Amino acid sequence: MVVSEITQEDALRHALALVGDALKEAEARCAVLGQYINDCDRTGSRTAGWTEAVRELSALHDYRRELLRRHSLIQEALDCVVGKRPAETPLSPPADRTARRTQQQVQIQPRRRRS
Repeated sequence: MVVSEITQEDALRHALALVGDALKEAEARCAVLGQYINDCDRTGSRTAGWTEAVRELSALHDYRRELLRRHSLIQEALDCVVGKRPAETPLSPPADRTARRTQQQVQIQPRRRRS
């Protein structure tokens, strides 16, 4: 079996395409679930199916957020020129954060019963 050589850039472009496809699928499923949830809300029928759709939509939003993060990281890697380091800049001294916060104490007194 001969394994063809793949460059790092080609691998990143392939990964970017796979993440892009997964994003499209997740967004399409989100749209379908959103429409179903809206239809149920409009008719006032919050059934077990509605609950399951809300749960799945929430999970899909988390998955989509992770895909967007991966997409961004892969794109950032593609935008980076291999072997080129960013210019070193001197670090500025840390900001003086000695400002004091005032604290306020609140006392809650028990309610008196009305006779």
